[in-house]
Amino acid sequence: MRPNRLPAAVCTLWLAGCGASVTVSPTAASDVPDAGAPRDVPAPRDNPTTPADVVVAPVDVPPPPVDAGPPATNLPLGAACARDAECASHVCAQTPGIVSGCAQPCTRDADCLAVNPNDACVLDRAPGGGRFVCGLVAPAMVDRGGACTGDGDCISGFCLESVCHNACATDAECLAGWHCGAQPVGAASVQACRANPITGVTVETYTLGEGNYVTQRPTNPWSVVAPPDTVSLTWVTQDLTGADLYAAASTITDPNARTLVDLRTWNTLHEQPVREIPARLQVNVSTFPGRDMEPMVPGMFQSSHVLLNAATGMAAATHRLRASVLVKRAPGGVAAAGWAISVQFIVVGLPGLSAATIGSTARMRAAIARMQQIYGAAGVVVNIRGFSDATDAARLTTIDTQDEFHALLQQSAGLPDGVLPVFLVQSIADTAGLEGAVGVAGAIDGPPGIQGTVQSGVVAGWSSTLAGANDILGQVLAHECGHFLGLWHTRENLPACTTAGQMMCSIWGGVDNVTDTPAGPTAANYLMYWSTDGRNTALSAGEALMMRLNPLVR
Repeated sequence: MRPNRLPAAVCTLWLAGCGASVTVSPTAASDVPDAGAPRDVPAPRDNPTTPADVVVAPVDVPPPPVDAGPPATNLPLGAACARDAECASHVCAQTPGIVSGCAQPCTRDADCLAVNPNDACVLDRAPGGGRFVCGLVAPAMVDRGGACTGDGDCISGFCLESVCHNACATDAECLAGWHCGAQPVGAASVQACRANPITGVTVETYTLGEGNYVTQRPTNPWSVVAPPDTVSLTWVTQDLTGADLYAAASTITDPNARTLVDLRTWNTLHEQPVREIPARLQVNVSTFPGRDMEPMVPGMFQSSHVLLNAATGMAAATHRLRASVLVKRAPGGVAAAGWAISVQFIVVGLPGLSAATIGSTARMRAAIARMQQIYGAAGVVVNIRGFSDATDAARLTTIDTQDEFHALLQQSAGLPDGVLPVFLVQSIADTAGLEGAVGVAGAIDGPPGIQGTVQSGVVAGWSSTLAGANDILGQVLAHECGHFLGLWHTRENLPACTTAGQMMCSIWGGVDNVTDTPAGPTAANYLMYWSTDGRNTALSAGEALMMRLNPLVR
């Protein structure tokens, strides 16, 4: 309800919901009655007042904000900031303990040299997603590939799966085992060195180093990162100049700095965690894990490599050395059953037989079926890639010397990577110095996928594996390929070595250092016994695992 006029007394209107009041005073001229006018007639008003019940703004409403001016822009590197738009670099880094303030974006460490020689390309975990900027993580000491528990441990400020990762633009900035690619960090992705995604068993080959080196002098250490899904690592040391020198991995250490191989302490009395025999002509292979009780350890391994003179007193020489590593990975890091090995047969002057005809003979088919049956029980599939004919077959069909043996294996040159060459000769003579064997492997382990060397392949005698009705060809093929895949004899013919430097003895006690491989009389029942009558076909679970760890089985 609205009154026609205000009473003469002071009227106070309380505004609901606040403590402010408005007071209206009767002393205003417009509210004083005109003396000449009747008292019951209101005096005329030139400027009518606001009706008393109209709400008036309270006096405690804050004043309008003072204009602070435009937001800061073009701030220099290192300046304090709150958002990217304030910085001339368009990046305001705010990751605690990593970088703070306006920062220079980067894609690799080299980008930061011009900004500050002490800076590295480090990860800024910004709210909008990760990005790399030039900065310093103090007091971080762990470089790429090293173990970490958090970002603050890493010079790069980026700890992923307990390993420090670094920024990159190309694979050239990455350690062996990694590639440069997109890695999700929060809502964005960064270009970082990391393992490529896999969906099945995968073998990746990395060159650690190649160059001219003086014999007897090990290289500086090279690094390879084993991703968490790594099944095995296989190092290969090769003399690219020829086949005159011995090659070896001189040292190998694991991510915990544990020594796996050291030539200075290596001897024939004990097997080491890495499956290796140093001093192989031209090419040497070292595999980790080298025994079934040895777990794979993800992280950074380091190795050095050397070429050794073939004889004492030889003058030092310069040869070209290549060191590489094969990283075998599978989902979950599990060496699963069902992987396959690819075999190529090379026919070497067998009377009446050639690559075109031998595959259809009943004997060859039976030998292949026998090998496939033995390996199938170990979870390994044997695929036959095909048959080919050797050159110089008349001279090499009977192996009379080790030089002929090496010349034959070099004929594997030109075969695809990932194929195991198997040479079928008439026989191996006792004069060859190969212990009167009916089959010989180029090495234990053989060079995986490296063809044309004096170690590349295995040899089996076609005639010497057949004695009347007792045909052991399939058994010999399975046995020698087992050596190439890394298996030793379950028990040797020669006595065990008991002192360092002892000759005519069996290394490592004359048995394979696999937990479930017997050394007693039952060892003769196993495929890898030193001799065969065609009936010993067993492979232990530990031996089967060692076969599946080999990079040729995939």
